[in-house]
Amino acid sequence: MKWKTFIVPTLLLVLSSSCKKDNSNSSASNSNRLKLYIEDATNTSYDAIDSFSFTYDGQNRITSLYSTNIKTVYAYPTSNTFTLDLYTYGVFNIHEIAYINGSSLVDSTFQYDNTNDTTTEGYIYSSRLLMRKSTYDYSAVTGAQISTQDDYTYDNNGNPIKDIQSDGYGNVNTVSTFTYTNQLLNYSIGPTYIPQSKNLPATQVQTDGLGNHIATVAYTYVFDSSNRVIKETDAVDNGESVVKTYVYY
Repeated sequence: MKWKTFIVPTLLLVLSSSCKKDNSNSSASNSNRLKLYIEDATNTSYDAIDSFSFTYDGQNRITSLYSTNIKTVYAYPTSNTFTLDLYTYGVFNIHEIAYINGSSLVDSTFQYDNTNDTTTEGYIYSSRLLMRKSTYDYSAVTGAQISTQDDYTYDNNGNPIKDIQSDGYGNVNTVSTFTYTNQLLNYSIGPTYIPQSKNLPATQVQTDGLGNHIATVAYTYVFDSSNRVIKETDAVDNGESVVKTYVYY
C-alpha cells in the first residue's frame, strides 16, 4: 500500500507507578479479544487474502499472530520489556525488544533483522500522548544515525490528527492528517503499550513534503450486536482497497 496508517497496532499500540504493566491495558478484554483477522487487498501491488489467528497467555496478553506465510511471536520476559520475533515462510526475519517506561508505555526499542541491520526507536510523551517517535539506523562504525522522525498533534479526545514525518533534519517526507468517527476503538492487534487513538478513523489524507497529494483513504465499518467492528473497508482514492474482517472469541 502507498498510504501509512497510524493505528494497528498499531502495532500499537496503561497506568503504572513502578514499571509494572497494568493488565487492563497490556491485553484485550475478554469480550473484545480477537480470534481471527482476515485482510483482503484488491487492486494493489500485492493483491492477496491473508488470514491471521491469535493466541494469548494466562494474563490475556497476545503471544502470537500468525497466518500461513507470516508469524509474529510476542514474549514478556520481564515486567518492563516485551519482545517480538517475525518469521516469513518459516524463516526468521526480525527480532525486536521494547522497553517499557514507568507509565507502561514504550520508551524505546532495539531491532535487528536476518541481515544484521539494526534500528532503534525513541518515544517522547506529553500527558501520556505520543508526541515524537524517532527512528535510528545503527552500526558499530557510525553509531546511531537518525532515519525518520514522526511528530504528532492531537484533538481534544486524544486522537492523533496529524503525523509529520521528516528525516530528522527538518526535511518533511510526508504529512498525514486524520478525522474520526464517534465510535470507540475497542480492540487491539498487538501489545498495547503504544497509545492508540480513542476513536475509529474516518479519513486519512497523505501529502508529500511539498504538499502534493499522495492518497486519501476513507474508512467504513460494520458492527455486531455488541458494537464491535466485524468488518472494515479501507478505500483509497486511486482505486486500491483493503477489506478487513475481525472475529472475536
